[in-house]
Amino acid sequence: MRLFIITCCILGYSFFLIGCNANTESTACYAAIINYNEQQYLGGQSVDIKQYTDIQPVGEIVQRVDAEVYPSAHLMSNAVDKGTKVFETSDHNLLIKQLNGEYQLFFPDDNGVKG
Repeated sequence: MRLFIITCCILGYSFFLIGCNANTESTACYAAIINYNEQQYLGGQSVDIKQYTDIQPVGEIVQRVDAEVYPSAHLMSNAVDKGTKVFETSDHNLLIKQLNGEYQLFFPDDNGVKG
């Protein structure tokens, strides 16, 4: 059973790496980033909006840049379309509504490069 679990982990990681390198013209993967108040926020998992009782609208994405470009200005993103509304949670994370109706969490990257 232990060998089965280890094999599944290795296969899962391999599929992740293959997914990042599926485009033969590009060998890099890029994080989903929103620049909010000169702070880099990284895209995380989809979340249930009902778990957040206190969210405040803070604006909308003003420009989407290419995936490999760092979004250097306030409310600029390399992954979220222009016009997408941005909300802040009480624990200072960001939420955006995706096209499929789910919400994606963006969290501050304290170690990341600041705009």
